Amino acid sequence: MLSVAKVQRRNAWRYYVRGVAFGDGRRPVGQSLKAAQEMASLPPGRWWGRGLAALGLTAGAEVSERQMELTFGQGRHPDADRIEQHLLDDGADPDTARRATVLGQPIEEIEARNQTPLLALDFTFRPQASLIVLWALGDAHTRRVIERAHERAVDRVLRWLEGEVAETRWASGRGRAKTPALVAAAFRHFENRDGFLLLHEHCLVLNRVQRPDTGGDPKWGALDTRRLYCHVVAAGTLYTLAMTNEVCEELGLATVPREVTPGLRPVMEIASVDSELIDWSATRRQQIEDVLEGLTYKYAQEHGRLPGE
Repeated sequence: MLSVAKVQRRNAWRYYVRGVAFGDGRRPVGQSLKAAQEMASLPPGRWWGRGLAALGLTAGAEVSERQMELTFGQGRHPDADRIEQHLLDDGADPDTARRATVLGQPIEEIEARNQTPLLALDFTFRPQASLIVLWALGDAHTRRVIERAHERAVDRVLRWLEGEVAETRWASGRGRAKTPALVAAAFRHFENRDGFLLLHEHCLVLNRVQRPDTGGDPKWGALDTRRLYCHVVAAGTLYTLAMTNEVCEELGLATVPREVTPGLRPVMEIASVDSELIDWSATRRQQIEDVLEGLTYKYAQEHGRLPGE
């Protein structure tokens, strides 16, 4: 399953390094990101994408807290501090040195037009409920198989988006071109905000890519996010199929259709996992259903009829 959220505010990066990036919790003030991740037994965030080469970064390298602030909070190069200091040492004025580290249009210019900048898109991948149950309650081999399949499925979807879907746009959308070189930071987590076991991956896709039309002086532009949103369902389906097929082949399992929402397409779940276990694992869905029941009753009392879809 795949969900997408916008990362817009300048301080949104703090949510990922103070909460999401170390396990959907709150980290003590003054504790380093690396120490918090080690305490939570979480792997560090990793850089991903062919666009990293233009930034002098390597895929799989660890994402630092300062890099998160610079890239996803300020729209600047992940190593902007070093680049800026080098230019200052060479005699550049402060404004020129800082501007040289900005990727694309400065955030300040966007905000000056009373617009909210879009810094990144958070693509969050998680297996369907039956696989979460197998992963949470299975033995070490089962967990390794599911985590490996998850990792490969996420990578496959991101590479598909990068190679076949992603485009950059400029001049208010009048110019656009394919851009098979994304920059992303990926964080793997093992629990939801309620502390329930939930394997999932946050992939922050930077809303800055190099434009292919600028020759020897490459410039950075924004992604065509509408095009990405149009392919979210296909990307989620690809993730689910790739992961489920690998797990079933490795563990000798089969799938069966399960209706989650009446009238909508069923979800393919692992045949050997009992539906009661699946319902038990769906804590967020149950919370939504409980709140929805109360809202529906209140609406009916106020309007004398049930609400529409």
